[in-house]
Amino acid sequence: MDHTLFLCVDGGGTKTEALLADTTGNILGRGLAGGTNALSVGKNQATQSALKAVQDALHFAGGQPVKLLHLFIPGFSQCFPLDLPMAQKLSSDSANAYYGALGQPGGIVLLAGTGSFAVSYDAEGNQTSAGGWGAMLGDEGSGYDIGRRAVRRTLRTMDEGRPVTPLGEAVLRHYDVSQPKDLVHAIYHAGCDRQQMAALCPVVGQWARHGDANALAIMEETAEALAQLAEILLWRLNLPGAPVALIGGVSKLGHIITTPLARRLSALGLSPQRPLYTPAVGGVIYTCGLLTGSFPSPELAHRYHESYLKLTKEF
Repeated sequence: MDHTLFLCVDGGGTKTEALLADTTGNILGRGLAGGTNALSVGKNQATQSALKAVQDALHFAGGQPVKLLHLFIPGFSQCFPLDLPMAQKLSSDSANAYYGALGQPGGIVLLAGTGSFAVSYDAEGNQTSAGGWGAMLGDEGSGYDIGRRAVRRTLRTMDEGRPVTPLGEAVLRHYDVSQPKDLVHAIYHAGCDRQQMAALCPVVGQWARHGDANALAIMEETAEALAQLAEILLWRLNLPGAPVALIGGVSKLGHIITTPLARRLSALGLSPQRPLYTPAVGGVIYTCGLLTGSFPSPELAHRYHESYLKLTKEF
């Protein structure tokens, strides 16, 4: 295996990370910048942030040629390609997220942030996904869905004439109203803001940990919704025993969601596991596979991870 150099860029709405790596497991340099999702920060800022991150990482190449610049940035198509003298590729950010979570093809990653979907990659780099249809048509198991379920349960409590639970009181405070009847007006007046609804996700998790019955029920419903996404890919791709990892904001709820999810995944014959690496390292693993014609072994993937940890401590 040669020492071909390549660059990977993991970008989003608030921050961007570029990594310079070779094909033998070394991450040699790093560049950081602001957001690069043009839909969030605009085309000019996205372009400038990407260039800064790339050029800072390129500094560590010492003048050696870079074979490929691989960008994993949502909303970046209008900025692509960058004005740089090297081959460039723009890929879905689900690819580096997947390989960051599992490190190898043949598994399933559940991405549950404001939205939700499941994704799998095979050894040839082919992607298969389920879900991801947006707030109106899908996003079951997402942070938005968790918030929506909390609001619905609060309104149902009002309809049934029962006292609002602690979770319901937290929902009312979130929307700055004192009565459940004012909740609907507050939500529609804000245009059914997805981010505001999704911001209830950690609130639900908090009250689930405190034993609120409605919050605990929502965690069970969320786990079921996410397990159903995994089951679709299990059935479509015939992946018995496949590893499954949960990433995104919902995963930050911790054991209150991972425990019921693991129980359901295991019942399906799948193997729940914690995410292995960061999306930035996942991009390096994926790109190494593209350049060499075979995906890195678990040992090589772990070498990239160790190299990244060492680099970030020095950075």
